[in-house]
Amino acid sequence: MNEKFFEIDYEKAYPQPTPERIAQAFFNRMWRKLHVENFSYLILLYGLHRVGKSEAAASIAHIIDETFEKDLETRVVYNSRDLLKAFKDIRELGKKGCAIVVDECGSGDLSAQRWYEDMAKLVSANLQASGYLNPLILFVTQQYSFVNSTVRKLSSGVFEVERKSNRYSTIKPFWVQSNPWMTGSYRKYPIFCENRNGIPSNVYKINRIKIVRPPIEIRKRYIEHSQNYKDKFLYESEEEIQLMEQVKTQKNVLVSGIDAIATDVFTNVDDYKVIIQNIKTEL
Repeated sequence: MNEKFFEIDYEKAYPQPTPERIAQAFFNRMWRKLHVENFSYLILLYGLHRVGKSEAAASIAHIIDETFEKDLETRVVYNSRDLLKAFKDIRELGKKGCAIVVDECGSGDLSAQRWYEDMAKLVSANLQASGYLNPLILFVTQQYSFVNSTVRKLSSGVFEVERKSNRYSTIKPFWVQSNPWMTGSYRKYPIFCENRNGIPSNVYKINRIKIVRPPIEIRKRYIEHSQNYKDKFLYESEEEIQLMEQVKTQKNVLVSGIDAIATDVFTNVDDYKVIIQNIKTEL
């Protein structure tokens, strides 16, 4: 009897979870938080240029939200007005767990600081108005330091994005929590506890998630939608630069005119004294 017990292949009977299973558990927990436990998510994705932040956000949105693909053009927003419209659309849809991707954060308004202040107010107000629908909001930015303190306090997760392959990006996920007795907030990796026959067993910490690029159709639509915004932004930026140059030219003309008058008066001060005396005499 004892010999048979020791002959058991425990690795086969109790296999270690594969990376794919761990990733499935991670996204399953996110889905349950939104659809079952009635939470909302605001997650920041940051990383260097061209590491796949936007595509990673689109992949997460596609995994969590079955309506994202259909409404992609209204769910991927670049400014405050489009974000407000996206909130209205999901309220009209009346479906839980809808995802919104706020891409190229800071480039759509007058300045990054003003943009984040306005965006933070919008997100805070609409999270309260749409809180019963438990939205998933994904902010995409290049630098975490671009985000002001208000948005950081609203965030429930911060994901660092890296890329070493054209097939996938790597996400380092952190859940963010605050404590009223501590200054600032603290971060922690996602933790999963494995159950074997209802008994808690191994504990796993997720410090990396490989996420593949979204399906080709979503990718094409995302690129086209993004390019339309970038073309519009480039045109508006050109107009703004031209306006700034016009204002600068007008100021230079005014300054040059005043300087020329002052120089002429200083150089020919005696002539101007005579002119002033003649004017007084006539009066």
